[in-house]
Amino acid sequence: MFNKLKILVFSDTFLSINQQSRCLARWSSRKPAKLIPAEEYDEEADKHSPKGKLGVEWSGNYFKNKSTENTRPKDIEPITISKKRMSPKITMDMLETTTDENGDFIYTKMKNNDPRISQLLTEIKSNKERDKRDLMLLEGKRFDEVEYLKPSIPKIGAKLYKMPLKEMQMWSDLTTCPGIMGIFKIPDIESHSVSNGALPLTIVCDNIREADNLGAILRTSSGVGCEQVLLTKGCVNVWDSKVLRSACGAHFKLRIKKKVNMDTIMEDLPPNCNFFIADNRVISMTTIDENYDKKLLSSLLESIPIVPYYGLKFNPNEHNVLIVGGETEGISLNSYSLVSNLNGVRINIPLGNNVDSLNVGTALGIIVFEMKRQYISKIKNDVRDNIKDEFS
Repeated sequence: MFNKLKILVFSDTFLSINQQSRCLARWSSRKPAKLIPAEEYDEEADKHSPKGKLGVEWSGNYFKNKSTENTRPKDIEPITISKKRMSPKITMDMLETTTDENGDFIYTKMKNNDPRISQLLTEIKSNKERDKRDLMLLEGKRFDEVEYLKPSIPKIGAKLYKMPLKEMQMWSDLTTCPGIMGIFKIPDIESHSVSNGALPLTIVCDNIREADNLGAILRTSSGVGCEQVLLTKGCVNVWDSKVLRSACGAHFKLRIKKKVNMDTIMEDLPPNCNFFIADNRVISMTTIDENYDKKLLSSLLESIPIVPYYGLKFNPNEHNVLIVGGETEGISLNSYSLVSNLNGVRINIPLGNNVDSLNVGTALGIIVFEMKRQYISKIKNDVRDNIKDEFS
Protein backbone atom coordinates (compact mmCIF):
# COMPACT_ATOMS: atom_id res chain seq x y z
CA MET A 1 0.00 0.00 0.00
CA PHE A 2 2.86 2.33 0.85
CA ASN A 3 5.97 2.33 -1.29
CA LYS A 4 7.61 4.96 0.87
CA LEU A 5 7.95 5.05 4.63
CA LYS A 6 9.00 7.75 7.02
CA ILE A 7 11.80 7.88 9.53
CA LEU A 8 11.55 10.53 12.22
CA VAL A 9 14.66 11.83 13.90
CA PHE A 10 14.85 14.67 16.42
CA SER A 11 17.67 17.06 17.33
CA ASP A 12 19.28 17.68 20.76
CA THR A 13 15.93 18.47 22.30
CA PHE A 14 15.05 14.92 21.38
CA LEU A 15 16.07 13.92 17.82
CA SER A 16 19.03 14.46 15.54
CA ILE A 17 19.71 14.16 11.73
CA ASN A 18 20.70 16.31 8.73
CA GLN A 19 18.87 19.53 7.79
CA GLN A 20 15.79 19.45 5.59
CA SER A 21 16.92 20.13 2.04
CA ARG A 22 13.87 20.52 -0.16
CA CYS A 23 14.47 24.26 -0.61
CA LEU A 24 18.16 24.01 -1.50
CA ALA A 25 17.70 23.17 -5.19
CA ARG A 26 17.70 26.81 -6.27
CA TRP A 27 21.17 27.32 -4.75
CA SER A 28 22.83 24.23 -6.24
CA SER A 29 24.14 26.02 -9.37
CA ARG A 30 25.58 29.00 -7.51
CA LYS A 31 29.15 28.19 -6.49
CA PRO A 32 31.19 31.22 -5.28
CA ALA A 33 34.80 31.31 -6.40
CA LYS A 34 35.91 32.56 -3.02
CA LEU A 35 34.35 33.73 0.23
CA ILE A 36 36.04 36.74 1.84
CA PRO A 37 35.48 37.48 5.55
CA ALA A 38 34.72 41.09 6.40
CA GLU A 39 37.97 41.54 8.32
CA GLU A 40 39.98 40.61 5.20
CA TYR A 41 38.36 43.11 2.82
CA ASP A 42 41.19 45.67 2.96
CA GLU A 43 43.85 42.98 2.55
CA GLU A 44 42.04 41.54 -0.47
CA ALA A 45 41.75 45.00 -2.02
CA ASP A 46 45.52 45.48 -1.76
CA LYS A 47 46.05 42.33 -3.81
CA HIS A 48 44.04 43.85 -6.67
CA SER A 49 45.79 47.21 -6.51
CA PRO A 50 48.02 47.94 -9.60
CA LYS A 51 50.65 49.38 -7.30
CA GLY A 52 54.13 49.25 -8.89
CA LYS A 53 53.00 49.20 -12.49
CA LEU A 54 51.27 52.54 -12.41
CA GLY A 55 52.96 54.00 -9.35
CA VAL A 56 49.72 54.23 -7.39
CA GLU A 57 48.57 52.78 -4.10
CA TRP A 58 45.22 52.05 -2.53
CA SER A 59 43.84 54.65 -0.17
CA GLY A 60 40.26 54.23 0.95
CA ASN A 61 38.01 54.18 -2.10
CA TYR A 62 40.41 55.65 -4.62
CA PHE A 63 44.00 55.29 -5.91
CA LYS A 64 46.63 57.83 -4.89
CA ASN A 65 49.52 58.65 -7.27
CA LYS A 66 52.83 59.02 -5.48
CA SER A 67 54.09 61.79 -7.74
CA THR A 68 50.88 63.76 -7.75
CA GLU A 69 49.09 62.70 -4.57
CA ASN A 70 46.26 65.19 -5.00
CA THR A 71 45.35 63.96 -8.47
CA ARG A 72 43.42 60.83 -9.32
CA PRO A 73 44.31 58.70 -12.36
CA LYS A 74 41.66 59.12 -15.03
CA ASP A 75 42.11 55.68 -16.54
CA ILE A 76 41.61 53.75 -13.33
CA GLU A 77 38.16 53.16 -11.93
CA PRO A 78 37.86 53.14 -8.12
CA ILE A 79 37.60 49.76 -6.51
CA THR A 80 34.82 49.41 -3.97
CA ILE A 81 33.91 46.41 -1.88
CA SER A 82 30.51 46.59 -0.28
CA LYS A 83 30.54 44.86 3.08
CA LYS A 84 26.80 45.24 3.30
CA ARG A 85 26.23 43.44 0.01
CA MET A 86 28.58 40.55 0.85
CA SER A 87 27.29 39.87 4.37
CA PRO A 88 24.99 36.82 4.52
CA LYS A 89 21.32 37.42 4.99
CA ILE A 90 19.86 35.34 7.81
CA THR A 91 16.28 34.34 7.30
CA MET A 92 13.88 31.81 8.81
CA ASP A 93 12.56 29.63 6.01
CA MET A 94 11.19 26.15 5.49
CA LEU A 95 14.59 24.62 6.26
CA GLU A 96 14.17 25.55 9.92
CA THR A 97 10.74 23.99 10.43
CA THR A 98 9.23 20.50 10.52
CA THR A 99 5.81 21.42 9.14
CA ASP A 100 4.60 23.69 6.37
CA GLU A 101 1.86 26.31 6.46
CA ASN A 102 -0.77 23.56 6.16
CA GLY A 103 0.61 21.62 9.11
CA ASP A 104 1.99 18.80 6.94
CA PHE A 105 5.39 17.29 7.70
CA ILE A 106 8.38 18.41 5.64
CA TYR A 107 10.62 15.47 4.75
CA THR A 108 14.03 14.96 3.21
CA LYS A 109 13.57 12.27 0.58
CA MET A 110 16.16 9.50 0.41
CA LYS A 111 16.94 6.94 -2.25
CA ASN A 112 18.10 3.36 -1.86
CA ASN A 113 21.58 2.91 -0.39
CA ASP A 114 21.70 6.48 0.85
CA PRO A 115 25.04 6.76 2.75
CA ARG A 116 23.44 8.89 5.46
CA ILE A 117 21.20 5.99 6.45
CA SER A 118 23.93 3.38 6.66
CA GLN A 119 26.32 5.66 8.53
CA LEU A 120 23.78 6.75 11.11
CA LEU A 121 22.13 3.41 11.79
CA THR A 122 25.44 1.53 11.87
CA GLU A 123 26.58 3.82 14.66
CA ILE A 124 23.29 3.48 16.52
CA LYS A 125 23.45 -0.32 16.43
CA SER A 126 27.02 -0.34 17.75
CA ASN A 127 27.06 -0.40 21.56
CA LYS A 128 30.31 1.53 21.67
CA GLU A 129 29.21 4.31 19.32
CA ARG A 130 25.72 4.45 20.82
CA ASP A 131 27.12 5.02 24.30
CA LYS A 132 29.64 7.51 22.97
CA ARG A 133 27.00 9.64 21.24
CA ASP A 134 24.24 9.05 23.86
CA LEU A 135 21.67 8.08 21.23
CA MET A 136 18.95 5.45 21.16
CA LEU A 137 16.80 3.93 18.43
CA LEU A 138 13.06 3.51 18.98
CA GLU A 139 10.53 1.60 16.90
CA GLY A 140 6.93 0.75 17.55
CA LYS A 141 4.54 3.31 16.15
CA ARG A 142 3.01 2.30 12.83
CA PHE A 143 3.04 4.39 9.68
CA ASP A 144 -0.68 5.11 9.95
CA GLU A 145 -0.08 6.61 13.40
CA VAL A 146 2.26 9.32 12.14
CA GLU A 147 -0.36 12.01 12.81
CA TYR A 148 -0.37 10.90 16.44
CA LEU A 149 3.25 12.05 16.75
CA LYS A 150 2.71 15.61 15.52
CA PRO A 151 2.08 17.19 18.94
CA SER A 152 5.28 15.59 20.28
CA ILE A 153 7.60 16.81 17.53
CA PRO A 154 9.07 20.30 18.00
CA LYS A 155 8.27 22.84 15.30
CA ILE A 156 11.95 23.75 14.95
CA GLY A 157 14.96 21.47 15.39
CA ALA A 158 13.47 18.13 14.40
CA LYS A 159 14.58 16.56 11.14
CA LEU A 160 12.47 14.12 9.19
CA TYR A 161 13.50 11.60 6.55
CA LYS A 162 11.33 9.72 4.09
CA MET A 163 13.13 6.53 3.11
CA PRO A 164 12.25 3.53 0.93
CA LEU A 165 10.38 0.64 2.51
CA LYS A 166 13.00 -1.97 1.61
CA GLU A 167 15.73 0.15 3.14
CA MET A 168 13.86 0.50 6.43
CA GLN A 169 13.00 -3.20 6.54
CA MET A 170 16.68 -4.04 6.22
CA TRP A 171 17.61 -1.95 9.26
CA SER A 172 14.57 -2.69 11.41
CA ASP A 173 14.98 -4.97 14.44
CA LEU A 174 11.37 -6.11 14.19
CA THR A 175 10.00 -9.00 12.13
CA THR A 176 7.36 -6.68 10.69
CA CYS A 177 8.69 -3.19 10.16
CA PRO A 178 6.19 -0.70 11.64
CA GLY A 179 7.21 2.10 9.26
CA ILE A 180 8.61 4.65 11.71
CA MET A 181 12.00 4.85 13.39
CA GLY A 182 13.15 7.50 15.81
CA ILE A 183 16.66 8.36 16.94
CA PHE A 184 16.58 10.18 20.27
CA LYS A 185 19.00 11.73 22.70
CA ILE A 186 19.24 9.53 25.81
CA PRO A 187 17.65 11.32 28.80
CA ASP A 188 19.12 11.48 32.30
CA ILE A 189 17.21 8.65 33.97
CA GLU A 190 19.44 8.58 37.06
CA SER A 191 17.99 11.94 38.15
CA HIS A 192 14.36 10.95 37.51
CA SER A 193 12.17 12.20 40.35
CA VAL A 194 10.37 9.64 42.49
CA SER A 195 6.59 9.87 42.16
CA ASN A 196 4.34 10.44 45.13
CA GLY A 197 3.09 7.20 46.61
CA ALA A 198 6.00 5.14 45.28
CA LEU A 199 6.68 1.93 47.16
CA PRO A 200 9.74 2.04 49.47
CA LEU A 201 11.40 -0.54 47.25
CA THR A 202 14.65 -0.75 45.28
CA ILE A 203 15.12 -3.54 42.75
CA VAL A 204 18.71 -4.60 42.03
CA CYS A 205 19.37 -6.44 38.76
CA ASP A 206 22.41 -8.68 39.11
CA ASN A 207 23.83 -10.30 35.96
CA ILE A 208 20.71 -9.84 33.83
CA ARG A 209 22.22 -10.65 30.42
CA GLU A 210 19.03 -11.23 28.38
CA ALA A 211 17.57 -8.03 26.89
CA ASP A 212 13.98 -9.30 26.99
CA ASN A 213 14.32 -10.20 30.67
CA LEU A 214 15.69 -6.80 31.63
CA GLY A 215 12.90 -5.08 29.72
CA ALA A 216 10.31 -7.22 31.52
CA ILE A 217 11.88 -6.33 34.87
CA LEU A 218 11.75 -2.61 34.12
CA ARG A 219 8.15 -2.87 32.96
CA THR A 220 7.13 -4.75 36.11
CA SER A 221 9.10 -2.33 38.33
CA SER A 222 7.34 0.62 36.76
CA GLY A 223 3.94 -1.07 37.02
CA VAL A 224 4.31 -1.84 40.73
CA GLY A 225 5.60 1.68 41.41
CA CYS A 226 9.00 1.08 43.01
CA GLU A 227 11.38 3.94 43.79
CA GLN A 228 14.36 2.92 41.68
CA VAL A 229 16.15 0.16 39.78
CA LEU A 230 19.90 -0.45 40.08
CA LEU A 231 21.82 -2.39 37.42
CA THR A 232 25.16 -4.07 38.12
CA LYS A 233 28.03 -4.01 35.63
CA GLY A 234 27.14 -7.48 34.35
CA CYS A 235 23.74 -6.44 32.98
CA VAL A 236 22.87 -5.92 29.33
CA ASN A 237 22.88 -2.32 28.04
CA VAL A 238 19.68 -0.73 29.32
CA TRP A 239 19.33 1.24 26.04
CA ASP A 240 19.53 -1.85 23.85
CA SER A 241 16.67 -1.78 21.32
CA LYS A 242 15.24 -5.09 22.60
CA VAL A 243 15.26 -3.78 26.18
CA LEU A 244 13.48 -0.62 25.04
CA ARG A 245 10.75 -2.54 23.22
CA SER A 246 10.04 -5.05 25.98
CA ALA A 247 10.05 -2.32 28.66
CA CYS A 248 7.26 -0.45 26.81
CA GLY A 249 8.24 3.02 27.99
CA ALA A 250 9.28 2.11 31.54
CA HIS A 251 12.67 3.77 30.98
CA PHE A 252 11.04 7.20 31.11
CA LYS A 253 9.04 6.56 34.28
CA LEU A 254 11.73 5.09 36.53
CA ARG A 255 14.90 6.17 38.24
CA ILE A 256 17.49 3.79 36.79
CA LYS A 257 21.18 3.72 37.65
CA LYS A 258 23.65 1.69 35.57
CA LYS A 259 26.92 -0.07 36.36
CA VAL A 260 26.42 -0.22 40.11
CA ASN A 261 29.18 -1.92 42.12
CA MET A 262 27.91 -4.27 44.84
CA ASP A 263 30.80 -3.20 47.07
CA THR A 264 29.56 0.40 47.11
CA ILE A 265 25.83 -0.14 46.60
CA MET A 266 24.99 1.26 50.04
CA GLU A 267 25.79 4.73 48.68
CA ASP A 268 22.72 4.47 46.44
CA LEU A 269 20.36 3.28 49.18
CA PRO A 270 18.71 4.87 52.21
CA PRO A 271 19.94 3.72 55.64
CA ASN A 272 18.55 0.70 57.49
CA CYS A 273 17.26 -1.25 54.50
CA ASN A 274 15.89 -4.79 54.54
CA PHE A 275 17.62 -7.02 51.97
CA PHE A 276 16.04 -9.90 50.05
CA ILE A 277 17.26 -12.21 47.28
CA ALA A 278 14.82 -13.76 44.83
CA ASP A 279 16.42 -17.21 44.97
CA ASN A 280 16.49 -19.31 41.81
CA ARG A 281 19.15 -21.72 43.06
CA VAL A 282 21.62 -20.58 40.41
CA ILE A 283 24.93 -19.13 41.59
CA SER A 284 27.35 -17.20 39.40
CA MET A 285 30.81 -18.74 39.51
CA THR A 286 32.39 -16.06 37.32
CA THR A 287 33.55 -14.03 40.31
CA ILE A 288 34.81 -17.04 42.28
CA ASP A 289 38.51 -17.83 42.15
CA GLU A 290 39.45 -21.31 40.98
CA ASN A 291 41.01 -22.00 44.37
CA TYR A 292 37.99 -20.74 46.28
CA ASP A 293 36.84 -23.23 48.91
CA LYS A 294 33.36 -24.44 47.89
CA LYS A 295 32.64 -25.33 51.49
CA LEU A 296 32.86 -21.65 52.37
CA LEU A 297 30.40 -20.88 49.60
CA SER A 298 27.98 -23.50 50.92
CA SER A 299 28.40 -22.07 54.40
CA LEU A 300 27.60 -18.61 53.07
CA LEU A 301 24.39 -19.79 51.43
CA GLU A 302 23.31 -21.69 54.52
CA SER A 303 23.74 -18.53 56.58
CA ILE A 304 20.92 -16.85 54.63
CA PRO A 305 17.47 -18.17 55.63
CA ILE A 306 15.07 -19.02 52.79
CA VAL A 307 11.34 -18.28 53.17
CA PRO A 308 8.32 -18.60 50.80
CA TYR A 309 7.27 -15.23 49.40
CA TYR A 310 3.86 -15.42 51.12
CA GLY A 311 5.46 -16.15 54.51
CA LEU A 312 7.13 -12.76 54.85
CA LYS A 313 5.76 -9.55 56.31
CA PHE A 314 6.90 -6.51 54.39
CA ASN A 315 6.81 -3.27 56.36
CA PRO A 316 5.82 -0.19 54.30
CA ASN A 317 7.59 2.03 56.84
CA GLU A 318 10.97 0.50 55.99
CA HIS A 319 12.85 0.51 52.72
CA ASN A 320 13.23 -2.91 51.12
CA VAL A 321 15.86 -4.00 48.60
CA LEU A 322 15.13 -6.98 46.33
CA ILE A 323 17.98 -8.54 44.33
CA VAL A 324 17.12 -10.56 41.22
CA GLY A 325 19.59 -12.48 39.05
CA GLY A 326 19.79 -13.73 35.50
CA GLU A 327 18.46 -17.16 34.64
CA THR A 328 21.85 -18.32 33.33
CA GLU A 329 24.42 -16.41 35.36
CA GLY A 330 22.35 -16.19 38.51
CA ILE A 331 23.16 -14.17 41.62
CA SER A 332 26.78 -13.09 42.04
CA LEU A 333 28.86 -14.10 45.04
CA ASN A 334 29.14 -10.44 46.07
CA SER A 335 25.36 -10.20 46.37
CA TYR A 336 25.18 -13.28 48.60
CA SER A 337 28.00 -11.92 50.76
CA LEU A 338 26.25 -8.56 51.13
CA VAL A 339 22.88 -10.08 52.07
CA SER A 340 24.53 -12.50 54.51
CA ASN A 341 26.40 -9.69 56.27
CA LEU A 342 23.23 -7.60 56.54
CA ASN A 343 21.06 -10.46 57.86
CA GLY A 344 18.96 -10.62 54.73
CA VAL A 345 16.56 -13.31 53.51
CA ARG A 346 16.28 -15.51 50.42
CA ILE A 347 12.77 -15.51 48.94
CA ASN A 348 11.51 -18.70 47.34
CA ILE A 349 8.47 -19.29 45.10
CA PRO A 350 7.26 -22.89 45.61
CA LEU A 351 6.63 -24.62 42.26
CA GLY A 352 4.85 -27.80 41.19
CA ASN A 353 5.07 -30.34 38.36
CA ASN A 354 8.85 -30.59 38.78
CA VAL A 355 9.37 -27.07 37.42
CA ASP A 356 12.80 -25.87 38.55
CA SER A 357 12.39 -22.11 38.21
CA LEU A 358 10.39 -19.27 36.70
CA ASN A 359 11.34 -16.57 34.25
CA VAL A 360 12.96 -13.77 36.24
CA GLY A 361 10.33 -11.24 35.11
CA THR A 362 7.51 -13.54 36.19
CA ALA A 363 9.14 -14.28 39.55
CA LEU A 364 9.72 -10.59 40.18
CA GLY A 365 6.08 -9.80 39.46
CA ILE A 366 4.83 -12.39 41.96
CA ILE A 367 7.07 -11.06 44.74
CA VAL A 368 6.71 -7.31 44.28
CA PHE A 369 2.93 -7.35 43.87
CA GLU A 370 2.71 -9.39 47.07
CA MET A 371 4.75 -6.62 48.68
CA LYS A 372 2.34 -4.02 47.33
CA ARG A 373 -0.67 -6.01 48.53
CA GLN A 374 0.76 -6.10 52.04
CA TYR A 375 1.61 -2.38 51.93
CA ILE A 376 -1.93 -1.42 50.92
CA SER A 377 -3.46 -3.78 53.48
CA LYS A 378 -1.25 -2.38 56.23
CA ILE A 379 -2.15 1.21 55.38
CA LYS A 380 -5.89 0.41 55.32
CA ASN A 381 -5.66 -1.34 58.69
CA ASP A 382 -3.79 1.61 60.19
CA VAL A 383 -6.44 4.04 58.92
CA ARG A 384 -9.24 1.86 60.28
CA ASP A 385 -7.53 1.59 63.68
CA ASN A 386 -7.08 5.36 63.85
CA ILE A 387 -10.77 5.91 63.12
CA LYS A 388 -11.75 3.46 65.87
CA ASP A 389 -9.48 5.23 68.34
CA GLU A 390 -11.08 8.60 67.55
CA PHE A 391 -14.61 7.35 68.23
CA SER A 392 -13.80 5.06 71.17
